[in-house]
Amino acid sequence: MKMRDEYADWAVSYGKAGALTTIYPTEKAFLRKVFDKYRVQSVLDCACGTGPHLRLLAQMEVDVYGSDYSEPMLKAGRGQLAGSIIKAVTRQADYRCLEQAWSRHFDAILCMNQSIAHMHTREDLLTAFRSMHDRLQDHGILIMTSGTTHLTLKEGRRFDLVANDRDFTRVFVRDREDGFQTYHYLDIYHSARRDELVTHSVRLRIILDDEYREFLAQAGFRRVFIYGGFDMAPYDRKQSRRLIVVAEK
Repeated sequence: MKMRDEYADWAVSYGKAGALTTIYPTEKAFLRKVFDKYRVQSVLDCACGTGPHLRLLAQMEVDVYGSDYSEPMLKAGRGQLAGSIIKAVTRQADYRCLEQAWSRHFDAILCMNQSIAHMHTREDLLTAFRSMHDRLQDHGILIMTSGTTHLTLKEGRRFDLVANDRDFTRVFVRDREDGFQTYHYLDIYHSARRDELVTHSVRLRIILDDEYREFLAQAGFRRVFIYGGFDMAPYDRKQSRRLIVVAEK
């Protein structure tokens, strides 16, 4: 089923101020540790967006590949990579049918920043996980990260000031209902050159540890590890502010 491209009209400004695309040293160290453990040589970021993880992966001496459903996001990412020494093969692809874009297999597939939550139905979730499983080498791994946890849902924090400088402010608003969260981004331009409010909204399914385990097992993954942070501490429903999945084929 064809999806609406929720990022088409804000791909250029998506990473403005870096708030949505920042990668912290702890995440890099986590990926390095996991890649070393599984001897990863090739990595596909199957929801690469404008490419922040492609730039990170290029520093880690692995072969880098990226795909995304949104062609405008890919275009913005290619523009940012143009002229750099970073080598990454990128293609438009729906991660429910990765085999249509990629004939090869990978040692690791990334689906970061709760990108999998764009799958609103059980059928689409299972289809996506099966597609990722199919594109992995034997004993390959799928890595996913999310900032939605039992603790963050319980806290119910609705507003965040994501960026604020002389010319630009970004406010982040969450609305939750019936197993979904709608994320509203309010971009406020307040410079001499531009005075405007621009809004964007994305609706994501709430997926927690038990559901990840259920669907990944159905998709054929033999082992699933769920961590509560990049320090690889076990996921704790009362304390964890991150949910990180490493699933073995």
